Amino acid sequence: MASNVFSEIIIFVSVLIITAAVSGNLVTITHKLSLGINNKGEILSSKLSQDFEIINDPANVPRNSTTGITTLYVKNTGKTQIPFNGNVFTVIIDGDIKNIDSTADLNDLNGVLDPSEVGKIDVSYNNTGYHKIKVISEQGVTRTLMAEIQ
Repeated sequence: MASNVFSEIIIFVSVLIITAAVSGNLVTITHKLSLGINNKGEILSSKLSQDFEIINDPANVPRNSTTGITTLYVKNTGKTQIPFNGNVFTVIIDGDIKNIDSTADLNDLNGVLDPSEVGKIDVSYNNTGYHKIKVISEQGVTRTLMAEIQ
């Protein structure tokens, strides 16, 4: 009888140890999932609050034929500031990434586009005609314009 009780106690303790290990793993996994969901939520919130539009006239995108610079105008249509420099945006014309020569905030020169402010992006591109122009922010917001570069 005593050996039966002893065996049951050992099995009971073993089950408690295994249960504690499994529940510890579940707590860790749940915590990691919760952190990941929180992170994704912050990224999505940032993406939704930062928005812009390309406001060039599609029939007449300005180009300086002497310098080979095409000028794009973007307006912050989001609710938060957008850092405004060549490292924040990527410009793709007809599928090719183009060099950004300069950026300028047309309202003030603080390097940030406040909501409803307009900025200018000068791109090294000297071809005329109709082109597909895509501007991508570092947050992943993409805007496309089919336009004629003059």
